[in-house]
Formats: sequence, C-alpha cells, structure tokens
Amino acid sequence: MKIGVTGAEGRVGQYVVNELLNHQHEVVAITMEPWAESPAENRVADITVYDQLFQAFQGCDAIIHLAGIPNPLQDDETRVFQTNTTGVFNAALAAGNLNLPKLVIASSDCALGITFSHQLTSPAYLPLDEDHPTAPDNCYGLSKLVGEQIAEGMAKRFGMSILSLRISAVLNTEIYKADWFIHDLHNPERGVTDNLWTYIDVRDCARAFRLAVEADIPGHEIITIASHETRAIVRSEDLIARYFPNTELRKPIQGFQSFQDCSKAKRLLNFEAKFSWREEEQNV
Repeated sequence: MKIGVTGAEGRVGQYVVNELLNHQHEVVAITMEPWAESPAENRVADITVYDQLFQAFQGCDAIIHLAGIPNPLQDDETRVFQTNTTGVFNAALAAGNLNLPKLVIASSDCALGITFSHQLTSPAYLPLDEDHPTAPDNCYGLSKLVGEQIAEGMAKRFGMSILSLRISAVLNTEIYKADWFIHDLHNPERGVTDNLWTYIDVRDCARAFRLAVEADIPGHEIITIASHETRAIVRSEDLIARYFPNTELRKPIQGFQSFQDCSKAKRLLNFEAKFSWREEEQNV
C-alpha cells in the first residue's frame, strides 16, 4: 500500500515512516519543508493550504495525518486551533475528493478536557474510554475534539474510513532518562493535570498507526491508544484514593495499571502496547 504521511519529519512521524517501510509499505513523506534525509519519497505541503495537500496526496492509497502543533504551549492559541482544525479538514477533504478509502488522524486524549485544563478537572469515571464526556477548555484540546467531529462528518460525506487515534503523551527512551521525567515520578501530583499518568511509547504509537491504516473498519471510529501501565511509581489504587476518591470506578484499576481503557484498540486493531519505561535502565 502507498501511504502518505503528513508531519513525517516530526518526532512521531519518523517512527511511523520507518514502521511502514519495515512492513513493506511504500511511503510518501509529506513535510512543511524539504526533508533531505527522508528515507522515502518526500513531498512538500502546508496542511493549511488545501491545494497543496490535494497535490501531495496524489497517487496514495491511504493517508496518515500527523502534522499539526502538538501542544498549546508552543504557539499563539488561535494559531494552534486554526492550524490543527484546518489541517484535519483539508486532509479529510483532499482524501475524500481523491476517493481514498482510508484516513487515520492523530487525535489526543487532551480532547477529554483533563490535560492542559485551565481548571482542575476530575474524570467522570475511570478508566477513561472513548465514551467519556469531552469538555476541553484549551486551544489544543478543543482543536483535537473538533478534529474528531470533522472526521465524523467527512466519513459520512465520502463513505470513507477515518480512524481518530486518541493518543496519550508520546514518550521515548531519551525522555525516560530525562531529569524532568524522574522528577515527575517522585512528584505524582503532576499527573492529575498531565494525562492522568498515562503515556505511550513512540514505538508502540507508530505500530498503532500502522495497524490502523492496515485495518478495514467502516465509517469513523475514535480509538484510545495508551500504554497498559502508568508513568508513576505510586500504585494506581493509591493515586485514585489520594486524588480521585469520589470518582466512579467502572473497572478495577490495580498495581500500576493505566487509567485509560484500550480494549477497543485491542478489539478493532489487535493493538496492545509492548514497550515500558520501567524496562529502561534509570535511577528512579
């Protein structure tokens, strides 16, 4: 399959490109600027300019849309929201007008409204799943929620498959050894407003995108992608007792089990995370 990947030069994008190439897919790496070291065909396009994306998608069989501003802290709020929502709309419109059958977009658990919230927000229930209420109050979370709504509408309009992967905080082996990561392990209150201690290793994240683009799933689906474990050294039941004692538990959460329910990813994509920060050598 010939797969176009927007944001191919990004931290996640490079892993996705290599994951696809390693599984015998042909890749079109779509970037904002020329990528001299691209391991695949490189095409340049600005995701906020529809005509450029339409041209970049020519000849592809499917698209993985990763490009965008990855958090609300890197740019002006209006630019974060406009870039991310316009990018999803243009990607879906271009894919639909080209009669491409599959589009996978990078959404985020920030769509739930807990991470980056301007006020402390407790989950309605645990573990978090795709049916959990969404109420983001920041530019990034809102952009991801609107992106999912765009995907729903465009899947209906064009009869195409669009999967919105609600990925957690994407980490890698370098981050596992970073001072701030070690600091957060010993200061668990950070996790209350930071993805509820959840994460996904970038290698697992790349595999999830490959499995998603290979899947045959009609319509639009939102799928949670996270590790099976927390990035915490305090047991999950103790974190709940300390920070969310009144939150409804719909399934038991024990040991270092994640606060996100990825059973839908297992059911639809046969995806389960394999990599763990605990397997990396570090002084915690």
